[in-house]
Parts: sequence; C-alpha cells; structure tokens
Amino acid sequence: MSETGKSDKKKEEKKISAKVNAPAPAVPAEPNEPGEANAAPALSSPSKKSSAAALAAVQKPPAAAKAAAPKASGALRIRQVKSGICAPVDQKQTLFGLGLRRIRHEVVRPDTPTVRGQVHKVRHLVEIVEGGVAR
Repeated sequence: MSETGKSDKKKEEKKISAKVNAPAPAVPAEPNEPGEANAAPALSSPSKKSSAAALAAVQKPPAAAKAAAPKASGALRIRQVKSGICAPVDQKQTLFGLGLRRIRHEVVRPDTPTVRGQVHKVRHLVEIVEGGVAR
C-alpha cells in the first residue's frame, strides 16, 4: 500500500471518530396542534426579562422547603457520624450515593429497600435521625 493510501485511511478514521463523539444537534420540539404553540413560552428568547423568568421557573425550591420534606411519612433522615476515609472504596461510593459528604451532614431519602440496603452497608458510619434524635 502506498503512503497516500494510508494517510487517506487515517483521515477517514478521524472523520468517522469525530462524527461518533460529536453531540447530537438540538432539535426544537414542534407542537402537535396549532393551539399549543402559544401555550408554552419559549425558553430561549432574545429578551433578558423572559430568559430570567424562565430561569426562575426552572430553579430549585429554597432550602426551607427541603427541611420540611422529612415530616412526610416514607422518608428517612440519614446523618453521617464517622468519616469514610479509611473505609473500603465500595463503602465510600455508597456514602456518596446517599449524598453524604462529611461528618454531621444530613440528607433526606425515600424509605425504599434500596436506600435501606445502602444504609445497612454503611451502618457503622451513619445513623437514622428521627425528629432531631438519633435512633
């Protein structure tokens, strides 16, 4: 094979790999019915006021709303009481999966078998909190 044949193949491979790794182009959603076009405001508009309003609608609720969440039944408040530094990697990953990052950090998770299993795996590093008192 000649040098030009090899270089042509390399160029083609680069083009193909660039196409594979390129993100898909964003396609705007088209309304199903003509009346729906005016119902939903566009998120990407040129005016600054409408974009600020769109961002405000998308933002998360304040922390005060999160604090009230555990009062509902079916939720666990989990507190990390020991460091995960000397723990095996899988236990560190479990702490991270629960959303715990440091000692005395509390998170609220749904009371599901999955979350109960994660808590059981790192039970020596965490505690379940009920109404401000650990159980």
